[in-house]
Amino acid sequence: MSTSIVSAFFKRRIAQPVLNLLRQGMTPHKLAVTVSLGTVVGILPFFGVTTVLGTALAARFRLNIAATVLISYLVHPLQLVLIIPFIKAGIFMFGLDDLKITLDELIAMFRLDWLDALNKLWMANLAAVSAWAILAIPVGGLLYLALLLVLKRFLPKPAAVKETIPVAPIPELTVPVIPEPTTQPQV
Repeated sequence: MSTSIVSAFFKRRIAQPVLNLLRQGMTPHKLAVTVSLGTVVGILPFFGVTTVLGTALAARFRLNIAATVLISYLVHPLQLVLIIPFIKAGIFMFGLDDLKITLDELIAMFRLDWLDALNKLWMANLAAVSAWAILAIPVGGLLYLALLLVLKRFLPKPAAVKETIPVAPIPELTVPVIPEPTTQPQV
């Protein structure tokens, strides 16, 4: 019974919204940009800003805002998985002190000097966001290209118009120009 509940949840909350997006008639280009943008924004290692950033970028580029936010929500597990690699990459890139992030060491850092602990965590998060920013454009571009190829191949082509309505040419219309009478000034 639990398997049927999970599959019903998956169909209702994930599969059906994605299928509805595909049925909206979005072009492969727009859909690839939407999914790429939602994915890249969704893995941003800064909690609480992905929805606002995704909405703002989707509005700016005239994409489907709901689809962009949905994709960013669907990749939230990746955000949790990738936050530690982003922190480590940022620390490596900027030559910061290695951050001990086990729970016991985190508690010990706060007990010893909580201002220093906040400073290190802030710097680690800033380094993670910087590493994400450096990787966001290339990863988003590659994801866009891969999705565009797949979507062009598998999305149904728009139905071609089978019959066209014959249009009669509009006859040329000439408007006569009436000369203005010339009046001579009276002196």
